[in-house]
Amino acid sequence: ATVTVTILDGTTTVTGYEWAQSNSVAVTIGSPTAASTSVTLPDLTTYKEELFSVLSEPPITEEQLPPNVPFPTDEEGEGRSQLLDRFYIVGLNPFVLEEANLVTLEVTVTTSSGTYTADVDIDTELPWTKTTSGVTNVPIGETVLLHGKTQASYDWALDAPSGSSSTLTDATTQSPYFTPDVNGLYTVSVTQLADPNDAASVDEDVTMEIYAGTWGGAITGEDTNGLPEADVCTLCHSDQIGIAPDLFTPWRQTGHAVIFSDNLDTSTHYSTSCLVCHTVGYDPDVDNGGFDDASDYDDFLAEFVTDGSIHSAPGNWASMLANEPDTAQLANIQCENCHGPQNTPAHGTLDPRISISSDVCGVCHGEPARHGRFQQWQLSGHADYDLAISEGQSGSCSRCHSGNGFLTWLPIVEDDDPNTNASANITVTWTEDETHPITCVVCHDPHNVGTISGAETDAPVRVEGDTPELLAGFSVSGAGTGAMCMICHNTRNGLHNEDAFDDIKADGGLARAPHTPSQTDIIEGQNAFLVDVGVPGGHAFVPDVCVACHMVKTPPPELLAYQAGGTNHTFFAAPDICAQCHGELVDASGVQNLVEGDLENLKGLIEDALLALMSDQIDGGNKIDLDGTVITDMADIDSIEFTEVHGRQGLSITLADSTVLELRMSDISVLDAGDANLGELYDFTGTPDVDYALPKAGWNYFLLHGDGSLGVHNPGFVLDVLSASTSALNDFLDSL
Repeated sequence: ATVTVTILDGTTTVTGYEWAQSNSVAVTIGSPTAASTSVTLPDLTTYKEELFSVLSEPPITEEQLPPNVPFPTDEEGEGRSQLLDRFYIVGLNPFVLEEANLVTLEVTVTTSSGTYTADVDIDTELPWTKTTSGVTNVPIGETVLLHGKTQASYDWALDAPSGSSSTLTDATTQSPYFTPDVNGLYTVSVTQLADPNDAASVDEDVTMEIYAGTWGGAITGEDTNGLPEADVCTLCHSDQIGIAPDLFTPWRQTGHAVIFSDNLDTSTHYSTSCLVCHTVGYDPDVDNGGFDDASDYDDFLAEFVTDGSIHSAPGNWASMLANEPDTAQLANIQCENCHGPQNTPAHGTLDPRISISSDVCGVCHGEPARHGRFQQWQLSGHADYDLAISEGQSGSCSRCHSGNGFLTWLPIVEDDDPNTNASANITVTWTEDETHPITCVVCHDPHNVGTISGAETDAPVRVEGDTPELLAGFSVSGAGTGAMCMICHNTRNGLHNEDAFDDIKADGGLARAPHTPSQTDIIEGQNAFLVDVGVPGGHAFVPDVCVACHMVKTPPPELLAYQAGGTNHTFFAAPDICAQCHGELVDASGVQNLVEGDLENLKGLIEDALLALMSDQIDGGNKIDLDGTVITDMADIDSIEFTEVHGRQGLSITLADSTVLELRMSDISVLDAGDANLGELYDFTGTPDVDYALPKAGWNYFLLHGDGSLGVHNPGFVLDVLSASTSALNDFLDSL
């Protein structure tokens, strides 16, 4: 490394140099105080450790996030790791590779007039490439990076096909790697050690089957509309023939299908650096049948490329189809970009070629600042693997908390067959280690991704316009792309309003609480007690509803989006979003501060009413049974807090002896003097004057709290609910 100093005023003199490192792996600077110095980089093991250090953290730091995006944390409150605690192929993307291989040196030059600094970046070529998506169908010549569950030791082994000389590197570490070198099946095995904290746990053998081969390409021409044709693939992938589903027809109308060919004809800034994503298998360092390995690739270079720059002009793609058909066969983003190479033993087998992990998309859409949707998604609540795993084995919860569950449930939700019960639980056929959260393909059909990216995107989602009947008991019309969000972001407990109350009570649902994400109910003015329902707020009529404010009008984090363009896939709305439609003098804080205060007052009033109700029963000679702990004197209770417990209204009760009880309201009963159970405490709130104000106000509280917007989604409705709930509780207190 050398620094050159040019003196501009003729009198300044250089008095010293100092080289230092500002990031990444530790390097050795041979002469840190000289103008020229050697810099020795560490070994590959150290770089691999740095790669996993990058993967163990969120994509950007808390300090780099805009104020509307909270720092994503795990169950222990640490920054949410990009790594999973399972045995799998690690999906990589350009961002983590750039972070891991980059060393930045800073040189400070001290002169008689002051100090001056300059930076120099050292990018190290590492063997792990961005074509690794985690799919178990891989190209030969590309290194496969593995990762295992956290345990005391590892005994990875590789069974390679005949003729292969591939071996595992770092086989006794958590993250070994190998490079397949011939077409065939590679079987990786490792012992999953017994859990030391579980006496019933035993050692288990884990195997992964990884298929390897070469790229094939599919494009054989184009039709009169300029859309690609694939004569060989469509022999089987045709609805008429029925051998394989016809996913080629929707794909050929997407931007993926023409991204290279369109740029070859029209772009003003296209280069060979774009080819790694815009073609099949582009990697000049590996011979595996990719775009750069085609027999006429040199002819393509001679016709269209100079010093890495691709000369675009109308008619270029037609010329390439005619003159370089073998290379053209591998152009554009094709099936193999997502499913892995065609020429492997996995062809015709679904499981090795399909993954719903967002890592598949992150291979290309994980390159900030140009294509950073993947990193934006990582910062969102949708990317929470801990939550997905904890809820993903339930036939009810997995429908919205896991990608596996939602994709299983969606065809049932959209089916108009009266014999199909969309509210019924689904059958879970996946394990915890196969569970994924709400990934890209949950909202977007990967074979139908639209044609335009950026701020004016036309990317469709799986549900648009009108929703089917939601689990909350109503449907929404004209929601645009926001209909996709509404499928899960509702209370999911059927209709809860004054008309439905008698049925709810008869079914034992007095103490039920709404499922937390109640945004659709609030926007549509639904599922509240003590008020009229069914009148949507003004935001319900905003085109695309949820998507408008949370994605389109809110810019994504600047570090994860080129010029802050495109839609915001963190999904956190900006605090100044209101001003874009309502003027600069309007922001969310006015409504939010009012609602936050009233909501806290409502919670306090509910707690006061519950204490008064228990006291009233004890004064009348009865007892309060707290799920086995019997209270005969209110002095035995130090304090209570109104809470939600597993979908039910509940209490956190601190007793005078400091014991804390976490109870559902259905666990709290009234006993008479002879210990006979007279019913649940909520059964005693139905006085003629107030008509079960406590359970109704309790439901309303969690409805408003779960929405999370503090009134912004529908201010008028929220304030009406708060007012009615407060009034009913005051009447109830007066009745005791």
